[in-house]
Amino acid sequence: MRMSENSVNIEVPDLCYCYEFSPLRTSRTPSNPGRRFFECEVPKENGGCGYFRWIDPKLSIYVHQYPEVSSLMIRCKDGENLCDRLKQKLKDVEQERDTLCVKLKDTEEKLIALRQKLRKVKLEREYAKLKLNGLVPLLLIVLTVKWFFNMV
Repeated sequence: MRMSENSVNIEVPDLCYCYEFSPLRTSRTPSNPGRRFFECEVPKENGGCGYFRWIDPKLSIYVHQYPEVSSLMIRCKDGENLCDRLKQKLKDVEQERDTLCVKLKDTEEKLIALRQKLRKVKLEREYAKLKLNGLVPLLLIVLTVKWFFNMV
């Protein structure tokens, strides 16, 4: 068999039965270490079509025959697990950030409303002072006139 007959163009991803592009993945299982395949991006339990196709032929050796390969596969899987945990942590932090941004916006709106209310109360207080300042002399005049006419 010539190389051209066995090669697969992996630069163009397969279309799955959902008519979505299937990403190229690499197996990390002990029975198929490093073997590449296309798979529907949506898990079958979430409504995916279950499309699956191996790119690389089945290996004639098994990982357990080579402990160093097995060790590397385990380390690779551990790295993927760490990456998955970090991605989840990032999603959690982004969600918390979004929640805090909403709370901040609400708090800023409340602060603006309170500042407007404070400005209004200050204006009303100043108006009351001015009104009182105008009434005191008038009251003094009225009392003086009344006193004067009571004296006469």
